[in-house]
Amino acid sequence: MQAVVDEIQAVLAEGSIPSASICVRVRGRTELLHTAGLARIEPRREATTGQVYDLASVTKPLAGATVAAAWLARGLRLDERVDRYVPGVDPRITVAMLLTHASGYPPWAPLYERIDRARWGTPEGRAEILELAQRTPLAHVPGEAHAYSDLGFLVLLSLLEALGGPLEAQLAPLLVAPMSWGTPAGVAAATEDCPVRGRVIDGEVHDLNAFAMGGVSTHAGLFASSEAVALQAEALLAASRGERDDVPDPSPLWACRGPGSHRGGWDGVTVGAYTSTGSSWPVDGVGHLGYTGTSVWIAPREQVVVALSTNRVHPVDDKAPIRAARPRIHDAVARTLGLGRTP
Repeated sequence: MQAVVDEIQAVLAEGSIPSASICVRVRGRTELLHTAGLARIEPRREATTGQVYDLASVTKPLAGATVAAAWLARGLRLDERVDRYVPGVDPRITVAMLLTHASGYPPWAPLYERIDRARWGTPEGRAEILELAQRTPLAHVPGEAHAYSDLGFLVLLSLLEALGGPLEAQLAPLLVAPMSWGTPAGVAAATEDCPVRGRVIDGEVHDLNAFAMGGVSTHAGLFASSEAVALQAEALLAASRGERDDVPDPSPLWACRGPGSHRGGWDGVTVGAYTSTGSSWPVDGVGHLGYTGTSVWIAPREQVVVALSTNRVHPVDDKAPIRAARPRIHDAVARTLGLGRTP
């Protein structure tokens, strides 16, 4: 795995990404766990083994999709209309459309700007944001187009909580590795110097809609180390193979495809265009990216899991370095393990 370590060190040496942590697990064994760089630049704080990161949208598969999979096991259908549980939602929208980003909701909106800042982080503020998401005008006809949508996942959150109450309580028994909704300052890798909050973000969720909701959502909010992410993803992979029953089987979601690359709250490998997984990740792979510079990818047949975490938004949000780094690192893993795109 030295080639993977060398690639990560080369990425960090370029100076745009402060720190990175990677965990590679193969058939239940850790083949690489490596962390390097700065968790915070000023005051200086080294990233250490077990370093916690803001997972951003990796929360979508590990929280939103995992809780959804648990409800599918209890009888929820992917083709069910969402308005059965969340009155007022367009009756054409189904559970599957939310999970595959085909519901018609636009990608994002600064909902936090539309509520009184005094209600940020309160139950009332959270309820307001969820209602605003539900009432957002659709950008396209449900089911006809793919548009990666945080707003659609906020409506998914309303659905899941209508079924079973607070998301954090539903998720807690499904976690097999340490994860939290935020951390004390000085624990997680720092993220952006946020102009809205007027400070470098340290332990609070980076996403402002999630922050205004109190830090708990299906679209963002989880914090964990790369090892914890890999262990959770590996548990879900094992459940898909019938090897454990303490987490829900994600395979019905992985088989749920819409008009784009997303599969039931996860993402798939893109062939013939840019993909963060590089040129050799198996085409049946599933995973997800997080805006803060995190990701998790699974090669199901090979039983490989790669969790990569960075704080690439610290202190400035620049997408180009992580866009270049992700395929380089995953290609190094694929070469080392002999992974390929055989159908």
